Formats: sequence, C-alpha cells, structure tokens
Amino acid sequence: MKLPQQLCLAGALALLTACSLQEEPYGFNSTNNFYKTEADANAALIYAYSILPEIEYYSRNFILVTELPTENITLKPDAGASNFEFDKLAVRADNPELTTAWRYAYIGANRANAVIANVPGIAAMSEANRNQIVGEAYFLRALHYFNLVRLFGEVPLKTEPVTSLDQANSPKASLQAIYALIEADLKKASELMDATRRDGRVNKVAAWGLLAKVYLTQASGKTTSSPGYEFVGNADALYAQAKTYAGNVLSGGAGYGLDPDLKAIFDVDKKNGPEHIFAVATDRSGLSEGNFSKLPLMFIPYIDGAVFKLSDSTSVRSGYNHFVTEPAIYNSFADTDKRKTELIPSKVYIGKKETTLSITGYSRPFTRKYLDPKQVGEQTSANTPVLRYSDVVLLFAEASGPTAEGYAAINQIRQRAGLPNLTEGLSTAAFRDAVVQERAWELAFEGNRLFDLRRTHKMEQVLVQQYGKTIQPGNSYFYPIPTRETDLNTNL
Repeated sequence: MKLPQQLCLAGALALLTACSLQEEPYGFNSTNNFYKTEADANAALIYAYSILPEIEYYSRNFILVTELPTENITLKPDAGASNFEFDKLAVRADNPELTTAWRYAYIGANRANAVIANVPGIAAMSEANRNQIVGEAYFLRALHYFNLVRLFGEVPLKTEPVTSLDQANSPKASLQAIYALIEADLKKASELMDATRRDGRVNKVAAWGLLAKVYLTQASGKTTSSPGYEFVGNADALYAQAKTYAGNVLSGGAGYGLDPDLKAIFDVDKKNGPEHIFAVATDRSGLSEGNFSKLPLMFIPYIDGAVFKLSDSTSVRSGYNHFVTEPAIYNSFADTDKRKTELIPSKVYIGKKETTLSITGYSRPFTRKYLDPKQVGEQTSANTPVLRYSDVVLLFAEASGPTAEGYAAINQIRQRAGLPNLTEGLSTAAFRDAVVQERAWELAFEGNRLFDLRRTHKMEQVLVQQYGKTIQPGNSYFYPIPTRETDLNTNL
C-alpha cells in the first residue's frame, strides 16, 4: 500500500474529512497487511465516508452541478466559464467540474467496494459490528451509483475493488442494471444495519429513505415518459414500494421527525436534529482547505464591510457572492412562506445602517442553509443534506397520490411553512405536480431540484417554457460522459 493511503486511513480514525488521492484509476489498495482487525474495518469504513466531504463532492462540486442548471441559483458575472456551462445548460464533455463529479463518485464507489469485499472476512470482530460496517458500505455504494445514474445515465458498473488498470475499461451498464444494483444494495444495507443513530453515519432508516427515493425516481420516470426510463415495467408497483419504504421511515424511525424550528434544521452545530437522516458534515477546525469547507461563503453576498445580521445575537460576514439566488425561485414563494421569510435573509447591515437586498441586484437575498456564524476566517463548517425527514415526507406524499395519507403528508410540510392546506380534489397527476413543486420550495439549494425535474420530464416545461432558459442537446436528462473517461476507456 502506498504511504499516502496508509496515512489517510490512519487519519480517518480521528475525523471524517477528505484525503485527496491523485491516483489512477480510483484508489488502488493492497490487502496484504490490512483488513485483519476490527480497527482496520472501522478505518476502512471511515476512509469510504471521507470522500463525501471533499470540496470536489458534497462540500461544493455536487451543489454546483445540481443547482446551477435549475431556477434556484445563477453565478456572479466573473465566475469561471466552466461554471457558466452548468448555469446555461450547455455543459461540454470536457468540462472540469463534470469530470470531477464522475471521478469522485467512482472513487467513493471503489472505497465502498473495498469494504464490502474485505470486511466480511475479518473474524476478529463481533457479527453485529461487522454487519453494520458492511451495511453502511452497501449504502454508500448505492448512493454513489444513484448520483451517477441520475447525472449521466448509463455508466460502467463496478462491484469489485479496482486494483489494476486492466479493470478500468468497463463498458456502460443499462439503467435497468444500475437501478437493480442500487435496489439490491439498499435492501442489503437495511437488513445488515440497525436503526441506531451514529454521528456522521447512516443506518437502517437512511437505507429505507434512499430506497423510497430510488423507487419513486423510477416510477415517476416511467409515468411521465422521462427519457431513459422505458425499462420500467409497473410504475404503480414502484409507487407502492416507495410508499412502503418511506412509510417505514415515518413510522419506524425512532428519534426522527419534522423540526418545528426551520432555522434549527440548518444550525451547523446541531448535527443530530430530528430532521437529519443523513448529511455530509465538514468542520471548520480543519487545518487546510478540503478539511474545512468554504461552501457557506459561496452563497453569502459580497459587500465590502457588510455584516449580515440573522438575529439579535447572530451574524455572518460578507462572502464570495459566487452562487446567486435566482428571482425565479425567490418570487415563486408565497410572501408568508417561512421557507422564504426565515431561510432566505434579505437584510444587511453596513455599520449600523440596514439595507434590503434586491432579488435583481448584484448582491441578493441568500439561503441560510449553509451558513456558519462561528466561521474562523475563511474556515467554515457546513452540513450538506443528503436525506432529510421532510424529503421523505414528501416522497411518501407523492407515492401515495391524492389520498387521505398523501394530503396529510404534504399538509404537514405546508403547515410548518405557514401555508394553508393543499387544494382538495386534485387529480393524481395534478397532486403529484403539486408535491414536486412543494419539494422545490422545501428542498431548495440542497441538490434535489435537477433530479426532480429530470425524473418528472419537466426540464423543458419548467426551465425553458416557464423561466426562459435554453438547454443544449445532451444536457436535458443526462450529462455527457466526460471526455477524459471516453479517451481512457475504449469501451465508452
């Protein structure tokens, strides 16, 4: 094993932060002197988790590639050209952020594969701990492939650790095969894991929630004739599966629920609130960029000397103004919607003078979902949501359709936001459209909107017809496979 990898595994025991390996292909590991003890199993699992908070994954790049194409955010005028390709839905195959999205998902999948392949053979540990660790690895592999299939469509499917270049030239798998693996992995994960909440880690409840989203993605893709989902057979059966697994979370997830305080959900120092099923956390105490996050600063506007006051005792300093709130999402909220009034601040103090930010100005109202009032210089903590309880509530509502259960679920979300109940008597299609719109408000800036528009076949209807964006061929429902990969892999 290479020395940098040994150091990364050792360091992973102390913190869940990224240790970037610039290697080809994705993380060769030797098992000759490893995977012998329970400590090795724990280190390998944490190494698998440590890819998630990388800047190139959930601490920045994933938000960039999923949020910029939507009506949620745009960019400051002097942002890089490759970023603007996502904002304008004209992403080229040689785009560096696109290549990064592909690369880091595969690094993560390979690390999960290593745990799945090797930890079951460690005899010197309890069966319960071994099952939990392997179950978490199955979840992580499923998450990476779920991201890949929703971003790129047909991609290579690798279920064994890549240990040589000969294994790198895999052909593309069908969407059907990829979704079959994701489903199987999440079912194994739910069987192997318990429901105990462990800081920064997943459990049975997370597997149920993600499985509900996987089933719903396929069901809605089939129902709306979204490109790529022709393979799906019985959409109604998949809606029923989505409802069952989402229902498991709502009824069997001890300690989970809707937080009555919207601001508390996104308090970076409250990582185990009732809403948090799984989030990727990065801590401000890291020693170098990559060990801490700058994601909050990407959303905060830049006004020299400005202080953004969030409450009588809480404020944040001026940021980078890189991700800029779009009028489309901001103006779509009802004026009384707490997800706007409480989670998208528009007041700024320069000295003692209060100024209201304009949604059409250079510095605009901004999301507080990633703010860290205790930042140290440019070092910030950040919690990037992967799966929230309210997300699962809305999955349950959409899967249930316009039934009493469906209405009760969506109305929980609307009532917390200070809105009236959804109109009764909607058709199934109209009800599900309303749920998807509710998801746009509830989960704004969290990396869900692009996938919701793609799976419901609404990219053109919403982004082009409603908001006037243009979409270049190859960017609507799946991004092109990066040129770097097609150059290296002749099977692509």
